[in-house]
This record gives sequence, structure tokens and C-alpha cells, in this order.
Amino acid sequence: MKIIRPDFENLGYADQMGPKLKMEVENQLLIDLKFYKVDQVGLRFDWSDSCIEGNASIYLDGTVENFSGIAVFDSDDNFCAGGWMDFIHEGEFFIAYWEFVKTWSGQKKLMEKKRIGIPDHVWTKLPDEIKPIYRKFRI
Repeated sequence: MKIIRPDFENLGYADQMGPKLKMEVENQLLIDLKFYKVDQVGLRFDWSDSCIEGNASIYLDGTVENFSGIAVFDSDDNFCAGGWMDFIHEGEFFIAYWEFVKTWSGQKKLMEKKRIGIPDHVWTKLPDEIKPIYRKFRI
């Protein structure tokens, strides 16, 4: 793995998320990272290479997309995760999760989610009334 340096200033295409939405997305992606063996305090997001991938929704104070090019660094600026997010937004319900992600501890790859779709740990959080809409997207 090549050394990646963070850029916490440039938001890339994620600049369309307002502060509340960005905080909500980051918090949910951090919760999701725990399922991929990354559970630390002080993690920070680098959105500088974020790219829009075609699915958008207006929520809170901005627009969220299923961004690719997201990087996550620990408090010492070591790269620990990167990938592509997706989300479900139906009415008042909103959840962001990793569509594709690789997690790292130093040079060691911890996990990699390669399969497209909603994993079981996200599926269990969906309200029953919207599950029929998303059943075909479940892993």
C-alpha cells in the first residue's frame, strides 16, 4: 500500500453537504466501520477525492450523494479506511453505510467489502415499512 497523506481542508464534491449533514454522515460511517474492524477514537475524514456516483438526496442542510473516494485517517494521520458510501433516505429515515470499503492497520489489510448491497447489520436498522423497497439491494 502506498503512503497516503490526508487533506482535511478540501471537501471535493462533498462540499454540497452542510455541516449538520456532513457530521451525520461521518458519524454513521464511523459506526459502520466497526463492522470492518476499525473502532478507534479520533478518526478523521478526508473528502478531497470524493466523487459523485449518481444517487442524490436532500437531507438536513445539504445534498448527500453516494460518494466514492472517501478516506479515513487516525489521529496520527495514518490511513485506516477508504471506499465508497451509499445511503438510504426515506421520509425521516436516513442511514449512511459503506458500499465498498477496505480497512487497514498499518500495512496490513484488515477487511474488504467488495459486494454491492445492503449488509445484514444495516438491514436490521431499516424500518419494516421500507424493507420491501430495498429487498432487492440486500446482500
